[in-house]
Amino acid sequence: MAVASVVLDDVECLVSRSGYTGEDGFEISVPTNQAAALADRLLGQPEVVPVGLGARDSLRLEAGLCLYGNDIDELTSPIEAGLTWVIGKRRKMDWDFPGGLVMRDQFDNGVPRRRVGIRPDGRAPARALTTIIADDGTEAGTVTSGGFGPSVNAPIAMGYVRKDLAADGTRLNLIVRGKAVPATVVPLPFVPIDTHAERNAPWPTRVRTSVTPGNTSGSCWMATSLPSA
Repeated sequence: MAVASVVLDDVECLVSRSGYTGEDGFEISVPTNQAAALADRLLGQPEVVPVGLGARDSLRLEAGLCLYGNDIDELTSPIEAGLTWVIGKRRKMDWDFPGGLVMRDQFDNGVPRRRVGIRPDGRAPARALTTIIADDGTEAGTVTSGGFGPSVNAPIAMGYVRKDLAADGTRLNLIVRGKAVPATVVPLPFVPIDTHAERNAPWPTRVRTSVTPGNTSGSCWMATSLPSA
């Protein structure tokens, strides 16, 4: 992840090439007393359109990105969450960190549940805390994030299921408003991740930038041209 100190309109900013949408983006850290003015300056560009938090959430769900408090918390293992990529190579050799021995055992011997992508049949989305039932009627797990994916034009969800039900193509049932909705376990992400790190490409000409004008959080499209990172 590229990080740089940048002056934007005479404002000292810390800009990181990161984001929470699965696409190229920038996160700008700015002094509180100058945040609103900088946000207004960005929003004054003709290429920039503000969008709401719901749009950001649908994008991160399509990209298979976890939301803390929903998909992960202090009791979630990176192994069961499918986040082993966050554990460095040296740490995987030594496991010398809090929880390391537990994770080593899980890494070697498996975990009882796995985070998976889920595609409900039909058009009804399954929201967080929806119960997941196996085809034989036994409880299989719980949806942790769910909604409608505009990019795939269909409902999508993530959740944890028993390890014997975590294979792609496994059929499940989601209990939505008291009725069983058939669904299928699918690979994550739901849409290809399109970032600089994934492509190892020059800085793009279209990026999504998160801004915080005053007390209003949101994100926006910004068309620009920047030098290679």
